[in-house]
Amino acid sequence: MAVLQEEQSQKVLILRSLHMFGRNPSRADTVLSNIDASQIHASIRWNGQIWEITDHSRNGTMVDGRRLLANTKTPLTTGQTLRFALGSNLLWRVVNLDPPGPMLLPLEQNDVAMAVALHGFHFLPDEANPLATVYLSGAGQWMSEDELGNRVLQDGDTVMAGPHSWKFCHYNEIEVTSDVRLQTAPVTRPVRFAFDVSQNEEHIQLVIELDGKTHNLGERTHHYSLLLLARQRNADAQRGMDVASQGWLSMEELARMLGLDVPHVNTQLFRSRNQIARDCADDGSLSNVIERRRGEVRFGAFHFRIVRGVSLEAEFVPPPSMNLTLR
Repeated sequence: MAVLQEEQSQKVLILRSLHMFGRNPSRADTVLSNIDASQIHASIRWNGQIWEITDHSRNGTMVDGRRLLANTKTPLTTGQTLRFALGSNLLWRVVNLDPPGPMLLPLEQNDVAMAVALHGFHFLPDEANPLATVYLSGAGQWMSEDELGNRVLQDGDTVMAGPHSWKFCHYNEIEVTSDVRLQTAPVTRPVRFAFDVSQNEEHIQLVIELDGKTHNLGERTHHYSLLLLARQRNADAQRGMDVASQGWLSMEELARMLGLDVPHVNTQLFRSRNQIARDCADDGSLSNVIERRRGEVRFGAFHFRIVRGVSLEAEFVPPPSMNLTLR
């Protein structure tokens, strides 16, 4: 991410891939208050290789004290100072010029440390106290998950986790990439979850077979929540329930079955998803292993088998129509 810092106030500004400066609050990403600033004064843009600044104003934009030629793209370098119009008392220093990417920008704090550069899977506000997650789905969409359910994030959406809130910024070049992925024909990927459960259910191991490779996720406490959801899905299928209704459990019921409170169950589910994404080097194809709707959760439409002790307890094979989300 590219970062500017105002030298007097130490205010930090994280740049969008096309970032507009000016007095017009409906068009500018950063609103300028000095009276000699133009409605659209200047822009900073990532051109795919470098960051460039362009002056659009009447009263000029200065880089290291030198006025830029109007409407001419000028490359930026780290350490330069920027001033928007001669009368401005704000001096911005370029402190970072990394390429842009999808970001969560803090709404309430002026702290670059609270910004989240998105890649893969993220706990919010942090892994020690997860209240929500943001992750990339198999369809190339950024998703937000909390106790109310899952939703696709659109540019400008607010993501909340407890007292903290962020704005989701989905930069243009990333959006183009996502559009291409969404237009690609879906490809079904062979996958199976294998639960190995001790007779007394005190030990649960999980192995995931994906694309012919075996990923051993070992023995973890959070596997038990997935096991209970898988059992519920299988039991509903055996009873002949329609696929849209299979497997749903309220968070309160799952918490009761696990002997935990609901926040702790959410933590277990978030950690399950995170381990799967990490240990399987997943590109998002397994992101819907846990499906949510308001107040309810279920195991996704994946092939799984459960072995308890030495006996096969259950095997669930979703019909092809259920597996369309695995891409």
